Amino acid sequence: MDQGKISAFQAAIMMNQAVLASSVLLMPSITTKLAGRDMWMTPIVSSLVGYFLIWLVIRLYRISPWGTFTGLLEWVLGKTPGKICGILFVLFQLHILSIVIHDYGDFIVSNFFVKTPMIMISGSMMLLSIWVLKAGIEVLARCAQLFTPFILFFLLLALLLSMPSFDPSNVLPVFENGLPPILKGSLVVDGWFCQMFLIVYILPQVKDDKKIMKWGLVSITVVGVVMCLTNLSVLMLQSDAAAIYSYSVFMAARYISLSDFLEHVEVMVLLVWVFGAFIKISVFLYALTLSTAQTLGLSNHKAIVVPLGLLVLIMSFWSLPDFQTLARFVSTAGTLYIITGFLLFPILIYIGARIKKRFSPSG
Repeated sequence: MDQGKISAFQAAIMMNQAVLASSVLLMPSITTKLAGRDMWMTPIVSSLVGYFLIWLVIRLYRISPWGTFTGLLEWVLGKTPGKICGILFVLFQLHILSIVIHDYGDFIVSNFFVKTPMIMISGSMMLLSIWVLKAGIEVLARCAQLFTPFILFFLLLALLLSMPSFDPSNVLPVFENGLPPILKGSLVVDGWFCQMFLIVYILPQVKDDKKIMKWGLVSITVVGVVMCLTNLSVLMLQSDAAAIYSYSVFMAARYISLSDFLEHVEVMVLLVWVFGAFIKISVFLYALTLSTAQTLGLSNHKAIVVPLGLLVLIMSFWSLPDFQTLARFVSTAGTLYIITGFLLFPILIYIGARIKKRFSPSG
């Protein structure tokens, strides 16, 4: 499908940004509504799911007869049922990516380019992702490697500049309502960590795949730490009011003002969002095109990048009407929807593969 090869380090960076891109802006508001002042602990609990998922993805990759998840479906379930499940999984990825595109465009238009049609914002990003994927997975990996230091730098800089306004007392009391709210909030964060499953489509292009476990665990740790620091910063700035704002981190950045000299720091949040969204959308689109090509038996996935990208762009305008609907979807049925597709379904396939391998005559 793709003759280009990348390193395990580059694959980990790509998945790092695929998870962080949207979670940094959306997570604080949603987790505050569910976990209250203990929302900063939710990424710590959810990182356990991320560690397990990395192990599961590597096991699926190793056990697959052809090294692809689509091939594994056909081997475990049979050719026809495997094709049907493969098509359903493609539709699932198509729906998730359309939501990601809509979320990106909604944030840009509602906060910066109010008079610009969303089709221009979302369409330009989709065209950029299509152009990169047509060039190959190596180009996407190098873009992620180039952008990630800037993303982390601007995000951490925004947090540091906010420190003079921190009120540590907002964190107290710890465990105010016990463990259940934390677990409820962490379930939402699990939905973002479950997106790490898409690395299963990148593994066949990793030249040093024996190191993917190490770099995958490092990536999960970095994501968990950044999420925790982001939640803590928002909590110490806004307290329970973080649940009110749609984009808590963006609103927190607007508080920054150093001696009337350094202001409008929210532009750094825009840079983090655009760079991160570019990597996230490109990774999701790569997984979607590769999954579709393998399911349909196509020899070259790059031939369907353009039509799939345009289809996703069209779907993004009717997948969700606004951010409030998205927030409700993520905090309720959307989380279970994502966990079912990216975690529970792969677990069932892995169990089926182990059973079939154990009882097959060839072992």
